[in-house]
Amino acid sequence: MWIMMMLLSWTSATNCARIYNIGFSGKNVAPVDWQFKLEVTSDEVYDAFTILSLLEDCQRQKATLVVPHGGLAKDRFTEAVCTRNDRFRLCSQPELLHFCDKCTRFYPDGRKVSVVVIDGVTVGHPCCGEPNCKIPLENNHQRFCPIHHRLDQICVIVGCSLPAVPGRKTCALPDHEAVEKVHNDRGQARFQLKERQRRAQLAHPRDALPVEVTDISELVDDGDLEDEFDFNRKGHPIPATEPSTRKKIRAQFGRKRTHNEQLFVAPCGMIIARETFYHAEAIYSVIEMIKRTYRIPSTKPDHIFFDNNCSVAKAVKKDPFFRNIGLTVDVFHFKCKHSEKDQFCQENCNPAAYPELLGEGKQQWYFNSSIAEQTNSWLGGYHAICREMRAHRFNFFLDEMIRRRNIMTLDKLSKAKCKPGMWPLPQ
Repeated sequence: MWIMMMLLSWTSATNCARIYNIGFSGKNVAPVDWQFKLEVTSDEVYDAFTILSLLEDCQRQKATLVVPHGGLAKDRFTEAVCTRNDRFRLCSQPELLHFCDKCTRFYPDGRKVSVVVIDGVTVGHPCCGEPNCKIPLENNHQRFCPIHHRLDQICVIVGCSLPAVPGRKTCALPDHEAVEKVHNDRGQARFQLKERQRRAQLAHPRDALPVEVTDISELVDDGDLEDEFDFNRKGHPIPATEPSTRKKIRAQFGRKRTHNEQLFVAPCGMIIARETFYHAEAIYSVIEMIKRTYRIPSTKPDHIFFDNNCSVAKAVKKDPFFRNIGLTVDVFHFKCKHSEKDQFCQENCNPAAYPELLGEGKQQWYFNSSIAEQTNSWLGGYHAICREMRAHRFNFFLDEMIRRRNIMTLDKLSKAKCKPGMWPLPQ
């Protein structure tokens, strides 16, 4: 029940425990000599989620779950969780070989055209403040990983390499000290809560009941956003609120968070692969993910929709891997966000230039190229639940949610008579 609540309504482990305690255990009285509580905690809910997911995974892999007999409960399953995370990153979701009538177009002469859509959504977990560093934090209260921990003693003003004054986050330069003072004053102001919550995009609070906090940063943490400051006529720093050509000071006072979750989604809604991008949605990161996901030639799609495919197409025009793959921009982005003056984009990434993408009869397009945007709305609902997870737990949780959602999608496709199946792997 708890897993289905997480899957269907973005219910956190905290709220799963509250629902159980109020709805099922509240009216029961334990025997006098009963050594266990009738109520459950959020940690117990999440432990149950982890153990059941690992046991089911081992059953599918025809393996045995082996964990240490001793140690802290929170650490006993870490190795098993990381092993599964590594396998999912290398092999993607089991639906990598999926096909159906909604994501693959079959022709009477035996030809087929398969399509995948790529897009990113911001969910994010705390990570090292050094750009593109993927080494996990020792704990989520730190700003840097063990390798880059020395940077915690450096001024937080972007571009400054001077040591921070003890007890502060900035160096001894007056301008930098003034910026920190303004930042601290703003952080303590009540009116900042609403704006910071909007920036953090907390659509589903982790706990339905009010909690006692001493700092609004305990409720929302927008530390992944760099603060920008202008200077007024008196030379005092003020928060930059409007674009200008004047030089600004940027500062990273809080923790960094990962940039986005990159998804490969079939037009039928099946999620093929997911990967965390740490710094930005750079095209070479997307290219590397495509080549790793489809490293087996028979699994490669015939078309890939991506909103920045014009840049990808330029970067891979001499790469034989992409020789027979159409790199098109989805219909919405092509019409609204790509210039008609970009001749390369118009000639190479226009979906209308590929007859196999066009629909039949009254259907303008055969494939739903906006499916990734719809999937992003679902995955983005886990932002509040995942925002304080350690990296290995974050990946495990999202991969498991995606796997279970794919099972539901497969059932829906079967009932709709879309003829879902799996391509055989070459021997």
